[in-house]
Amino acid sequence: MKKERNYNIDFLRGIATLYIVLIHTAWWSGNSYLPEWFRNTILIIDVPVFIFISGISFNFVNSIMKNIKGIIIQWKKWLFFLVFYLLLLFVFFREQIVVKDILSWIVYVFPNSNNIPVVDGSMWFMKMYIKVSLISSIIICAVKYYAKNKTLEYLKLIFVIFLFIYIYTINDGNFLFFDGITSFYILIYLLGYLLFNYKIKDLKQLFIIEIILLIINTLLFIVSDIGINDIQNIKFIPSLPYLFFALISITLFWYLKDNLKIKKKNKINYIGQNAIMFYFAQGVSSSFIYYVYKIITFTNPILIFIILLSVNIICSIIGGVFLTETYKFISNKMSNKKLKSIIYPIKIK
Repeated sequence: MKKERNYNIDFLRGIATLYIVLIHTAWWSGNSYLPEWFRNTILIIDVPVFIFISGISFNFVNSIMKNIKGIIIQWKKWLFFLVFYLLLLFVFFREQIVVKDILSWIVYVFPNSNNIPVVDGSMWFMKMYIKVSLISSIIICAVKYYAKNKTLEYLKLIFVIFLFIYIYTINDGNFLFFDGITSFYILIYLLGYLLFNYKIKDLKQLFIIEIILLIINTLLFIVSDIGINDIQNIKFIPSLPYLFFALISITLFWYLKDNLKIKKKNKINYIGQNAIMFYFAQGVSSSFIYYVYKIITFTNPILIFIILLSVNIICSIIGGVFLTETYKFISNKMSNKKLKSIIYPIKIK
């Protein structure tokens, strides 16, 4: 039975996408004027939330082939984005275009940095996501096929196995072809898939879980001698304290997926449904604000951050909408029967 679309999930993905703009504003151009504690604190919502939502969303897919098709569509959108990316480089930084690098860009690899650095810096996510999504979908579909009526039980067992694999690979170790980053995000993806059918009933229950997580985080940070300024450092490779740190926002999003009352027609939902285009766009806009920062004459860090964040959000939204609508327009034209008749004028019988 096909599951009805949950618009809460689109909304949460949209919020997470906009939050990435905030993070990249703080961590790229903000590196020169924002205090370390602030930049680390805002990492409370980060990549694990995206992977968790992806795991939840796979409940609506439950197909390896559909998942692969989705990855291919994302890649086509990436190629579409690269056309405009190349155009920007050609107009403003022509000397930085290297032909052999373009072939690497096609597969999300940037051998050399350029003056639009956040695009390059954002692509680790795409490579990780493809790997994690493929492996996780294979695991889930294989269990559903072979375990049948005991699917959840076996998936819970595999989740525990991956927890041990993750712990084993934390310190730069490898288990088969699983490294620390891959095993961590597979764990988060499987968690999202498993928690789809479970709910946090009310705010009281959410509050209790979050308090417990805060206590665990405090103890882990003390025992591991980790301070608030070390959160970025424990993100790559994700350590055990980072797992529990990430669970704070994951738990919040777990609660919100069932308790929001989001309707279909919603601007945040639009961003969530087209998150990949907005993600590509923010790479350009987060690089652009470097140049905005250079022309700011005052020194108040709060005011600077507010201005740059506002510019970044506006430019990301404009860029995301432009990419999304242009891609849709061209895709519709490419599927037009008249266009096909021009490209394929001879009908073979």
